[in-house]
Amino acid sequence: MKRHIYIIVGALTTLLCTTSCKDNYYIENDLHGVWQMTSVERLSTNEITEAQGDLFYMFQRSMVMLCHKYETPESMSRVIAHFDFIEPDSIGMGDFRVYTTGEGNNINTETKVSVKSLNKFGIFQNYTTFHLQQSKQKITLTSDSARIELRKY
Repeated sequence: MKRHIYIIVGALTTLLCTTSCKDNYYIENDLHGVWQMTSVERLSTNEITEAQGDLFYMFQRSMVMLCHKYETPESMSRVIAHFDFIEPDSIGMGDFRVYTTGEGNNINTETKVSVKSLNKFGIFQNYTTFHLQQSKQKITLTSDSARIELRKY
């Protein structure tokens, strides 16, 4: 009798554990990794700027790093922001901060980023919601103000 009770309790515990886990879309998503920006279209003016291959988006878990390829390690500043999946095909990105590194890659400073300095990455607001269109090798992020084309690096 006790054996049957243990089996039932074990089965119920397993069932509760597997059904109560929150669905974390970003764990399964192909968004994560390094993406090279290829172009930015400013939607208000229809102006398209072709990227020179030196701007990158790096997505990992709930953070994104925006960086410029040709900065030296001594002067490199990394713009880091948080992003969340609002729906499987749209993300919200905000809380942009610059982290500068010094000797030994220790973080020297952390400051908020001006929106103007983010324009080269196709970001024109402090918090931006992007519609996401994605294939294995290409991503298009579309906001109210810009369309950003990225390719897998």
